[in-house]
Amino acid sequence: MQKTTVFSTILVLALLAARVAWAGQSEDSDREAARIATKQATAAYNLGHYDEASSLYEEAYKRVPDPVLLYNVGQSYRQADKLDKALTAYRSYLRTAPDDAPNRGRVEAWVRELEWTSDLQNRTAAVKAAQKKEPPTPAVPAPVVPELTESQVSPKVPSPSMSTSSMSTRPDLVSQATQRAEPHSSASWTKWASWVGVGLTAAFGVATIVEGTSAKSSFSDLQGTCGKAKTCSDSQVDGVKSKVTMTNVLLGLTAASAAVAGVAFYFNYSGSKETGASLAWRY
Repeated sequence: MQKTTVFSTILVLALLAARVAWAGQSEDSDREAARIATKQATAAYNLGHYDEASSLYEEAYKRVPDPVLLYNVGQSYRQADKLDKALTAYRSYLRTAPDDAPNRGRVEAWVRELEWTSDLQNRTAAVKAAQKKEPPTPAVPAPVVPELTESQVSPKVPSPSMSTSSMSTRPDLVSQATQRAEPHSSASWTKWASWVGVGLTAAFGVATIVEGTSAKSSFSDLQGTCGKAKTCSDSQVDGVKSKVTMTNVLLGLTAASAAVAGVAFYFNYSGSKETGASLAWRY
């Protein structure tokens, strides 16, 4: 009985020793495999093969769960522009790494940046998806042009003689005809005033010429008789002065009547119908 108990104890101890030895060999094997995978991943990362590097770092982490490997996984995914996987790796690193890890502050900044970028990408994708779901704008059919006969295409030329009924349908023609038939409001006085002014201007002009000629002749006679001896009487001098004054008055009346005639002509011919006289007064 004692031999059986001793044998059982020895067997148990042997199995425990074998298990410990096997576990140690397995752990060493995992560490060696992780070391090889990490070496290969670093080489791939340095060559710019970021997808391959991320896969090798993940394989190494499965064998040896070191937070540093999670950091390397996040770096590889971020360089490969796989932001969601990089964000997951960085969050796992912050969750498992010690508080005094040297890269914690840098990783926290990257996490905030990736969260903002991921949110922006999600919103953009949602907007694009909503735009794709919108129904397309229905096409507007082209207008149907009816076929016209020859009589409809050829314009109808109106007859030269127009009846009263046809003119009543054209208010513009009626208004123009009425407007032309109305006399000018100023024609009642400008018509006779213009010609009266012309007559007065001619009369005053003739009188001015006659009186001026007479004044010049009297002055010449006076200068030839008593002007040289300076013995002219006051009455003789006053007679010449009165003729000169009358000449000036007549000249002023001639100018005034000419101005009145010009104004009358302007108002008489400045209506809707332009004439040579009105254009002359305007310009």
